[in-house]
Amino acid sequence: MRRKNINQVNIWPGFVDAITTLLLVFVFLLAIFMISQTFLTQSISGKDAALQSLKTQLQKLDADLEKNLGKNKKLSELIATLNQQIEILNLEQKNLQTELLDKENLNKKYQLNTKNLEKKIAALFEELGIEKLNLKSEKQISKKLNLEMSELNYTIQQLNNKLSEIDQALSLSLVDVETKDTEIENLKVKLDLALKEKIGELSEYRSEFFGRLKEILKNQKEINIVGDRFVLQSEILFKSGSAEIGEKGKAKLSEISNLLKSITKKIPSKINWIIQVEGHTDNVPISNNEYPSNWELSVARAIAVARIMIENDIEPKRINVAGYGEFRPLVKNEDETSRNKNRRIELKLTQP
Repeated sequence: MRRKNINQVNIWPGFVDAITTLLLVFVFLLAIFMISQTFLTQSISGKDAALQSLKTQLQKLDADLEKNLGKNKKLSELIATLNQQIEILNLEQKNLQTELLDKENLNKKYQLNTKNLEKKIAALFEELGIEKLNLKSEKQISKKLNLEMSELNYTIQQLNNKLSEIDQALSLSLVDVETKDTEIENLKVKLDLALKEKIGELSEYRSEFFGRLKEILKNQKEINIVGDRFVLQSEILFKSGSAEIGEKGKAKLSEISNLLKSITKKIPSKINWIIQVEGHTDNVPISNNEYPSNWELSVARAIAVARIMIENDIEPKRINVAGYGEFRPLVKNEDETSRNKNRRIELKLTQP
């Protein structure tokens, strides 16, 4: 009995421990189940809400689809109706084109008939009413001509009035012009007399100047007096192609300057006079770099002569310089003798 009791006492606590352990495990599993159930419930409820929203959207899409199907049906019906109307319009267009061709043909016939009628009407007018039309046009033209004639007569009257005024003014101005012409003629006569007197006075001194030059230079062939000009051949003054005066030429020009000074001292101050110095060459082209042409050479030679005369106390204001190149020859440049005559310096006592 004691063993039996002992065995019973030992089994029961273990059994209790086992039961307790099982209960704890069960409670733990139940707690885990409850927690998982809670999470599952929440997720399911969320999915239910999402599912519900999807259902709502599906219902809307079904409604929209039904509406669109209705609209598509209506559009299909409308398209079919429009196609029928287009076919009808095409038929009407063909009919209208046919009618238009018929009308064009009728219009052409009408135009032909109209032209024929116009020709007939024109012929009738020519036969019946041309004279009346011409008479009307002539009356209109005559009216216009009468108006134009009256305007022309008025214009002519005005012009005649202006012409009479101009004639009066001209008659007065003619008197003034005649008076002025008389005064001008008197002045011309006086001027001519004064010029002749001055020219005569200067001619006396010019004659004396050239007369004395002839006496001084009568034995020198290179120096000539031609009319009212004193001619020096270039060879006594310059070398060929040069404008530099040699010593012999300077002496001749000094002699001429002294003679000129003695003569011009006698000329009254009221007589204005100058010495015209002119350079001339032959027609042989110059071939050096200093002078591009005979024109420049002739001017340079005339200036060189003027400088020598100024050095010999001839006033610069009394000297005028010109160069003519080969363009004013004394004789034709046919040979060396003629070219020699044309190469010259001319001096002339004259008035400016």
